Amino acid sequence: MPPSTPIFFFDYVDPLCYLLQLELAAALSDRGSPEVERVPVEVCPPPTPLLDPDGAWWTSRWRAAQALADATGHALVEPRILPWTRKAHEFVFHAGQLGVGSQAHGAVFEAMFGRGEDIGRVDVLVELARGLGLDANDTKVVLDVDRYSAAVAALSMRATEAGGREIPSLARDSETLQGFHNRYALRTFLLR
Repeated sequence: MPPSTPIFFFDYVDPLCYLLQLELAAALSDRGSPEVERVPVEVCPPPTPLLDPDGAWWTSRWRAAQALADATGHALVEPRILPWTRKAHEFVFHAGQLGVGSQAHGAVFEAMFGRGEDIGRVDVLVELARGLGLDANDTKVVLDVDRYSAAVAALSMRATEAGGREIPSLARDSETLQGFHNRYALRTFLLR
């Protein structure tokens, strides 16, 4: 029986997820690599209060991410605000319906931790859509009316049911790889 598609559980507000995404992209850069399904897990779903940039979770996470970024040669920009990520996940779902979900996924992470932008704002996401060649007006309408909110919530629920509440993590069949791992460890896990 061939192995199932690996699943990447993540949230756009987590710098460790961003770094794992960069390492995952490097691990999957050749043609023999499997496709990876991305399943969002909102760290702080609305109406839960936003993350505190001075709180224990964020400061611990940011310090760990900075150390890993230095060790792996990645750059990190600390965002000015830690937004809810539901709209960002909705945007990527919308982009996926139009065939550019992977590009949108990378663009959202890059906006958050490459440039420190507020990815919870619809206008920021509309600019990302424009950069991907998507219709800006259509994207704004989709986000304003929460067209994919239920779909994102269902994906997050699926993550909970699959045991993917710990982020970042990768799951395949009965195995799970939790936390940050470099591209070599990821490649070993993915090609088993």
